[in-house]
Amino acid sequence: GISLIADNRQGLAGCVEHLITVHGLKRIGYVSGPKNNRDAEERFAGYRDILAKHGIPFREEYVAQGDYSEHVDESVEALLDRVPDLEAIVSANDEMTISIYRVLNRRGLKVGRDIAVTGFDDMLMARYMDPPLTTARQDYDAFSHAAVESALKMLRGEKVESRRLKVPFIRRCSCGCDMSDVPLETPMSPGQEEMLKKIQRNREYQLNSWIGSLLNREMLLEVDDPKRFFTSIGSFMAYLDTPASYLCLFEHPLRVKRGTIPVFPEKIFVCMRQKGQEYEGYDWDEAPVLYRDNTAIEAPFGAMESGMTFLLFDEEYQYGVLNAMIEPDKIDFCYMLSLDIGTSLRYMDLWTQQKRYRAELQALARTDALTGLNNRAGVIHAREKMIGRRSRRAGVMLADLDHLKQINDQFGHQAGDIALKASADILREAIGENENQIIGRFGGDEFISYCVDVSEEKLKEQIEQIGVLCDRFNETSDLPYYVEISAGFVMGRVRKMEDWEKLVERADAQLYEDKKERREFVVRFVDS
Repeated sequence: GISLIADNRQGLAGCVEHLITVHGLKRIGYVSGPKNNRDAEERFAGYRDILAKHGIPFREEYVAQGDYSEHVDESVEALLDRVPDLEAIVSANDEMTISIYRVLNRRGLKVGRDIAVTGFDDMLMARYMDPPLTTARQDYDAFSHAAVESALKMLRGEKVESRRLKVPFIRRCSCGCDMSDVPLETPMSPGQEEMLKKIQRNREYQLNSWIGSLLNREMLLEVDDPKRFFTSIGSFMAYLDTPASYLCLFEHPLRVKRGTIPVFPEKIFVCMRQKGQEYEGYDWDEAPVLYRDNTAIEAPFGAMESGMTFLLFDEEYQYGVLNAMIEPDKIDFCYMLSLDIGTSLRYMDLWTQQKRYRAELQALARTDALTGLNNRAGVIHAREKMIGRRSRRAGVMLADLDHLKQINDQFGHQAGDIALKASADILREAIGENENQIIGRFGGDEFISYCVDVSEEKLKEQIEQIGVLCDRFNETSDLPYYVEISAGFVMGRVRKMEDWEKLVERADAQLYEDKKERREFVVRFVDS
């Protein structure tokens, strides 16, 4: 088909040529357009052409991936982090220069003085940016004229071919040129001025919506880590160029009934502080505390300053306040932001409760109700965590309360429970629990201990200690029966689950041997 397109390669090359030949710049970064886009590929080729023409090596780290939108701050930040001494940034279109200006401003770099910037398109706002943007102009009047001319030729039956229209270089101040001796460009008409205002308002609304959505996403991703959650809020307040802000939260959310005035708590926690581009979030246990009678709080960034205060709430729950030093035109946006923060705080509160309940349920599911030791599920779960490590020398100890059936039959099951609890206490004291050794009740009268990186001598000492503790218990006990424990252990290498099971079988055989030495009757005989 027949097409009319801009000479993207020539237009972008003109910008790079100017930076090199007029300003003598060599460290020139590039923010590209989207991948697999024809215009973007042609403009990128223009950038590389001029570098090669002047013998300047092309460097991958000098290139940032863009998307033709004004929301490429992250890519620009990464580019400047990689190459902090860039002399210029060439953008594949004008829209992305809005983001470039914003990032450079946050870093305290003056466009046109500290670093040169050029664009492509010459959009309406380009000449009114601060400083005015040096760019390459797509002349839409010329495109329209050429399109009509081609259409008329086709109607007359004349031959029409595809054309590439030249993209002239437009010199302004963002490249570093002094334009004080150049006549001002044609001022805007009232209609253009009104259109520009609408574009700016729409752009600001889109940017704020994007920031709000992104902050929501960041907060929700960090609900499990309060410090990172609060830090994400600080980073966004810095991104908005807020002079200073503070996130002050109550220790517990206040439930405020409709129509009532809440009682302000005695203290609040300053969970985030931000000043300029510095910000810091805190865990609850390290957050500075502000008491009701204080008017200021000393901070790493100086004394706490006053500003606009926004309540942080969700339905009937109030969580605290966001205090921010902002211009009047940002009040509405910060109010919307405070609503998002309040909702996220509610979500974090519910998440924390759910996490606590889940942990409690897991603990109940893995704990033997009678003895307080791990149950079968608990020891197997802990054993699996041990298996996650590299192959290690491991041990398994099996222990058994002697004559539990005799105790139950002669003295009742309540007596049996007492004996089991006493046995658990003895094993707990003799063996202990740490990251290398666990103990649990495996079922009935049987107890088990798994260990890694514990010596054979240590296990022998533990079995001896079990006997000592049983004797001590029986000497001081007034129970009508003995509490005695048989035990056996084995050692071996463990690489997978099956290896544990083999050790358990061998330990059971050792336990059987030890049981041969137990007393025949569990009932105490008292001399008359």
